[in-house]
Amino acid sequence: MKISLLSPLALGAMALSALAEPVVLWATEPLRLTTAQMDAVAAGAVAVVMGASATADGANTSTYTSTSTTVFSTPTNTVDIGLGFGTAVACCSSSTDTSVQTVYYAEGDKVIANSTVNDTSTPLFSFSNGVTTVIAVDIPPQ
Repeated sequence: MKISLLSPLALGAMALSALAEPVVLWATEPLRLTTAQMDAVAAGAVAVVMGASATADGANTSTYTSTSTTVFSTPTNTVDIGLGFGTAVACCSSSTDTSVQTVYYAEGDKVIANSTVNDTSTPLFSFSNGVTTVIAVDIPPQ
């Protein structure tokens, strides 16, 4: 897990909250954020990207690729979940090649991520599939 001092999400949240404050506060000293405000700024985030490619050279060949991604949060926004699936198939040629690529980004107090890609190739057939699961959990202050 990579943690930066100011992620793009935190930077955007800070800018938005700064613009929402009255103009009078712009000339004052920096404000100390409460625990609840810090938790809102440092909320978790999940992003999942899947890519698939398939090639087959020659006559009477077939290729197929499919990708899908889903990212959703719980109603309280304390848990973000990302799922990604990719499949590539190339058939019926002595020159086939398939590939599935996965990329994910997650930010939170606890992050669980798993990304698996399997490739199978025979003289006439290539198959690749990939699955990515990411869960980011923010622990609310007590």
